[in-house]
Amino acid sequence: MAKNKQPLVIGAALIFLLVGCESGGGPDMGTSSDGTQPAALNELDSISVAGDPLADIAGPVKIISELQYGQSRLIAYVNGDSCGILATSKGDVNVNRIHLVSKWPARGEGTNNYPAGPYNSASGAGDPQSWASLLCSKNAMVFEYASGEGGAPEQARGPVTATQVADRPATTRIVVGDAEVRKQIENHVKGSASAQ
Repeated sequence: MAKNKQPLVIGAALIFLLVGCESGGGPDMGTSSDGTQPAALNELDSISVAGDPLADIAGPVKIISELQYGQSRLIAYVNGDSCGILATSKGDVNVNRIHLVSKWPARGEGTNNYPAGPYNSASGAGDPQSWASLLCSKNAMVFEYASGEGGAPEQARGPVTATQVADRPATTRIVVGDAEVRKQIENHVKGSASAQ
């Protein structure tokens, strides 16, 4: 009888291990170095912005960052279970150059391009020189943005880090999330760049 229980215990341990790996825990899924989960995007503090460029969106919109470039600005927000970015004119909030929205991935969906994933994606272009790509997870947004005005943003507000993309100087990589998540993603990008 004892010999029959041993395979069951090993089998149960194997199932537990597989289910545990599938649950999304662990460093690649956004656990910080001290083992705590990062703040979800909808738990971050909101900021106020001039005008109300998102007034027409249904549901509770929470603006969490704003970056300003020459004549435009880029706003990152959450709305329920979605991330969004809006590139708009500073002078006229009704002139939207790019508006991207992506839902947080459902369990088992998305990609793990960066820590704090998985991520869903969206991309689009505005005028001939501006474009954006958005990666959206529950804990972070990672997007690349070319404003068409060149260079880095003049001002950034909220829990955001903006860096120029090394091989594309007109493009900015922007990470929105709590400080630990932004640090993990920045380290991941640096590690990937040095491995090439």
